Amino acid sequence: MINLSDPIERSKLAFKIKQDIDNASQAFLEENEPRKHLGASIVGHNCSAYIWGVFRWLKQEKHDGRVLRFFNRGHLEEARFIKWLQLVGFTVWDVDPQTGKQFRINGVNGHFGGSLDAIIQPPGPYNITQSSIFLGEFKTHNDKSFQKLKKEGVRLSKPQHFKQMSSYGKCYNFKYGLYLAVNKNDDEIWPEIIELDFALADDLFRKADSIINSQTQPPKIAKTETYFECRYCYLAGICHRGEEPEKNCRSCIQAMPTENASWTCMKFNSVIPDEVIIKGCNSWERII
Repeated sequence: MINLSDPIERSKLAFKIKQDIDNASQAFLEENEPRKHLGASIVGHNCSAYIWGVFRWLKQEKHDGRVLRFFNRGHLEEARFIKWLQLVGFTVWDVDPQTGKQFRINGVNGHFGGSLDAIIQPPGPYNITQSSIFLGEFKTHNDKSFQKLKKEGVRLSKPQHFKQMSSYGKCYNFKYGLYLAVNKNDDEIWPEIIELDFALADDLFRKADSIINSQTQPPKIAKTETYFECRYCYLAGICHRGEEPEKNCRSCIQAMPTENASWTCMKFNSVIPDEVIIKGCNSWERII
């Protein structure tokens, strides 16, 4: 039995609790397999090789419990954002009434897509045409990122977020979006009404199509991993040091994305079952 009157024993117990929470939250939050589609949230990334590597499941990024809790916080904050808007009279739809699921976009035979945070309608006192409906996008920021956002705006400080919103807006014909951010350090909020760029959205869909249907790695953002974006990229070993990708059908040269979000094996000329894709087969050949 632990002697709670002993400060050293209490410290050991507290540390054990921390370790157990980290391990339990990692097991609870960690996804068993990578995302099946190429997300609109990453197609705006500067490096096409990175986007392709994520889509092709070259390597699954691993995170400990603390980092996974950190990522999960953004999802948990969405309910607070919605409540704040409702308190001042906004009508908010965070799920499609017909399906009970999030509003989605999809393209490239179902291999490209994303989920909207919300669709919102401002109340009368804001003196906006009552038929006006906005895209709603909710994000959490640390203090440094938040201050940069306030100074430069979404398009300059968070270009991937702007590209993501433009993709959603084009699909739903929303000309404007409300980007609502919160500073995790002090709970300050920052709203920005953004005019979305449909031409940019078209470019992103073409980019997604090109990357998804490529059987070879697109150009890397840099030739060496000393470049700042490569130094912190979990795919750097594959791109720059010849590290072998993880074995699964999507990292195999014989697999091709086909219609209805499916994958076809060119070697066996058949659609690959989902349960096989995650593990590959004995004929696996690395795509890179």
